Amino acid sequence: MANSPRAAGSGGALAAEALRLNARYVDEVVVGWGLCPWADRAIREGRVRRRAILDEAPAPGAVLAFVDELAAAPDLAIGFAIFPRASLSAQGFDAFAEQVRRADRARGAPAFLVAAFHPFGADTFGSAPQLVSFVRRTPDPTLQLVRASLLARLPPGASDDVGRENFAAVSARGPAALDALLRDIRRDREESYARLAAAEQP
Repeated sequence: MANSPRAAGSGGALAAEALRLNARYVDEVVVGWGLCPWADRAIREGRVRRRAILDEAPAPGAVLAFVDELAAAPDLAIGFAIFPRASLSAQGFDAFAEQVRRADRARGAPAFLVAAFHPFGADTFGSAPQLVSFVRRTPDPTLQLVRASLLARLPPGASDDVGRENFAAVSARGPAALDALLRDIRRDREESYARLAAAEQP
């Protein structure tokens, strides 16, 4: 991944920018395009927590610590573990997400379900399942953590229904417009991180 700032001195500023960019993605893409009714409500109710994890080589332990923090706060429904320094490919990050799932299951029934988002997901789609990868192009590699008990309460097929509705809505509104927004957020990320890197130069 280009322009991944690595200098230790940028930690605070980098974390702040990663959180800002993730919030922009959620607000403008997920909520702005109406792609997840549950996320919209959770955000409005203050039930979302974000954490920037600055490790260059992500490890499950850091995510599990965040999961435990979320689990200890019953009002929290969604967590975002954001990795602005990770240089894993989309496939490599999917593999990391599976490592986190396995490590969490080894501790007992998982309190949160894990979904991987990556800036270099699919840039086209032709079906509802393919749209998922298209819209999960977060500015940084990100794990979305959703409280399992909330998903268990949904009626059968609810997720598939949302997928079909999203496909119809995005197809009608214009995939090019959504793609342009995702690319603009990505451009924002590259420019922001480049400024941080430049500010650290002697």
